[in-house]
Amino acid sequence: MEKIEYRKHFELEENFWWFRGRREILRNILLSRLKQDQKLRLLDAGCGAGYNLKFFEAFGTAFGCDYSEDALYFCRLRGLKKLARADVRRLPYKNESFDFVSLLDVISHESIQNDMDVLKEIGRLLKSGGTFLLADNALEILGGPHDAAYHVRERYRKKTLKRRLEAAGFTLVRGSYFNFLLLPAIFIIRLWENLQTPKKQDVRSDLEAVHPRLNAVLYAILQLEAFLSRHINLPLGSSIVCLARKRY
Repeated sequence: MEKIEYRKHFELEENFWWFRGRREILRNILLSRLKQDQKLRLLDAGCGAGYNLKFFEAFGTAFGCDYSEDALYFCRLRGLKKLARADVRRLPYKNESFDFVSLLDVISHESIQNDMDVLKEIGRLLKSGGTFLLADNALEILGGPHDAAYHVRERYRKKTLKRRLEAAGFTLVRGSYFNFLLLPAIFIIRLWENLQTPKKQDVRSDLEAVHPRLNAVLYAILQLEAFLSRHINLPLGSSIVCLARKRY
């Protein structure tokens, strides 16, 4: 991810519609399988600017790691302490030392040539029966300048992630897309952007502050998806979330 994007995350993660909506979706999917008072030992691997790490503290004792010093700098500004600088392919924690590991928008990064290496490393850290929460980009047709700014290597489909999770020793418990209701608009925007063939210096992410009223409307749409996620898995979307259990 470009350095400027970490600052954007730090400034916008709390209130920006997409981040708030995703947290609601993740919370509902987690609570469909976990009890919030379990007090787990958790790791947010690739924790970025740290707001998600604070979110996971509601479920137990949360640790975070990221390879980027920029990311860890912003985590410290949030007052987070349980941090480590680490590559997600070689994490500095003991075998079976966590009940829960999250990996949000990490394994699609271009620096990870083989995402199976990361999935197996997560399996090493989890206790038997431990929970793995994975969220990332979905549907190759939606690739564009945003992906270039975030150094995205691959966009996923549910069947692809299910196959790779199973090969790494996990059982898929839930797999759902999100940003389903906005998918037609996202597709049109991506098509238009890709027809413009932007120069490298013009490449930037979609993460920009929007008018508060528009932010509220977009958040309300994802809140509706969060409500639906309590009961069903959505069939398509610009992002995907998988909840899995370590088999052994």
